[in-house]
Amino acid sequence: MKTIVTLLTLLGCLATAFASAPLEPLDGGAVQEVVQGVKIWSDRPYQLAAWPEMLKDHRLFYRSSIQSSRFKVLELGYVVVLTPNNEAYNQSPLLIKAGFKRVDLPAFQPYRVQDDKPGNICSAWQKQVYPGEVISFGFYGIALFSSKELPVSYSGTGKEPLLTIPTIDISGETGRHSFVARGTEKVYQGHVATLLLPDGKTMFAAWVINHAGHLGPLAKSTDAGLSWSEPIVVPDNWYQVKQTTPTVHRLVDSKGVERLFVFAGCDFPGRIQESYSTDGGKTWTPMADTGVGGECPPKSILSFDNGKKLIMWSDRRDPKDMNDPSPVVIQSASNDGGLTWGPERVLFHVPKQWAQPDVLRTPDGKKLLMLMRYSGDGPSLYSVSTDEAATWSKPKPLSLALTGHRHTGRFAPDGRLVVVMRDMAADYEGTGKVNPTRGHFVAWVGTVDDIVSGREGQYRIKLLNNFAPPDCGYGGLELLPDGTFVATTYIKYEAGPKKHSVVCTRFRLDEIDQKAKDLKQ
Repeated sequence: MKTIVTLLTLLGCLATAFASAPLEPLDGGAVQEVVQGVKIWSDRPYQLAAWPEMLKDHRLFYRSSIQSSRFKVLELGYVVVLTPNNEAYNQSPLLIKAGFKRVDLPAFQPYRVQDDKPGNICSAWQKQVYPGEVISFGFYGIALFSSKELPVSYSGTGKEPLLTIPTIDISGETGRHSFVARGTEKVYQGHVATLLLPDGKTMFAAWVINHAGHLGPLAKSTDAGLSWSEPIVVPDNWYQVKQTTPTVHRLVDSKGVERLFVFAGCDFPGRIQESYSTDGGKTWTPMADTGVGGECPPKSILSFDNGKKLIMWSDRRDPKDMNDPSPVVIQSASNDGGLTWGPERVLFHVPKQWAQPDVLRTPDGKKLLMLMRYSGDGPSLYSVSTDEAATWSKPKPLSLALTGHRHTGRFAPDGRLVVVMRDMAADYEGTGKVNPTRGHFVAWVGTVDDIVSGREGQYRIKLLNNFAPPDCGYGGLELLPDGTFVATTYIKYEAGPKKHSVVCTRFRLDEIDQKAKDLKQ
């Protein structure tokens, strides 16, 4: 037996990276075979110890330095990370945020240090991974790969998930990503909105510099968001509009005249301004006051009465009270295609600012659904109109699965609703449950019936990982003719000194459905 162990140790020490390894190291290192006695980190003389029987199918691990922990996934499978339980080195919060779950395995000591002393006691965390995904697991971790799934538990230091529906993580699949504007060490690319024109390929993106900063940047794509132009020249007074989060719309008046609009609000007391283009976005008018009070510009503008009337929605606090505890949601109508707007009509009061309403017409045309942010400790809200916005139901809480900031929704061709948002779902009742995607850019997929029935929906998608949670979202969502969704957000895209970027990611529901099916199996 001693001879066999010695031989295995020798084989382990001679192990080199496998030509067809399922993981690709991004910070140096190599994929090694799991053999007792093999060196576990490149910059420490620590060696693998005997492991529990449960890990017998995990034959490959990623050898790196203690501080280098990133790798790219090349095969569908499961990554298990062993992380020390001591407070100084434990990475479970990072792993939970990344979607890992605690494995139903007692903590153990997976390596030996000098003089054959046992190393840190570690727990195991598991996540299903997909080709193209990038995994970062923190310091003093050991990452394993297997095609087999281990049973997960929520005992011990593991936490039960806040939501019962699955979350499909595509945030690491960088081939889906394109950049409207990259952040630098000095420039923070901020809150963004998008517009897709009827040709199905021309898009516009409007955003700000700094967090809810000054208006100005506007870019165009002619290939459905795969590439973007340099910023378009706009009037100088755009840059004077500050503390804003712009929106962009295509509005058609009753005579069929089309105009493109960029709307901008401003922080308290709030005034909504607009600029428009009559030549397809080549030139724009200066920003002008609409006469409507509102802190966030309208995410939704819908057409009524066969195109004779447009309605926008916004929200505001009492102009005389910045600490107004009960702001209002308002709507305003235009009868000339958005050039002028009528008096505000208060729909209802909501707790806390900002509601930031997004309104969608259901596919059957019978209902209007309003999704609203709630800035307090609780779920987001929704309201329904069944009479073409004449009246609205009293706001009710959404499920935690749809709790977020600045909802933006689109209906898929099959009638399902897709909503992107800054995920803000949390354990408001103190149950100890966790939401690993809180503060990241996510999409919710379900139906209107799920919403009004209080169900969580079908699943959620982690679209992009945010390295400065919760500062992201305020996104755009467009549906291309082939069924592809293009979701755009401002986000801290990578660790390090570079500030926020404006990033697009794309997905199709049929492919996410398959990932959800694979995850369930």
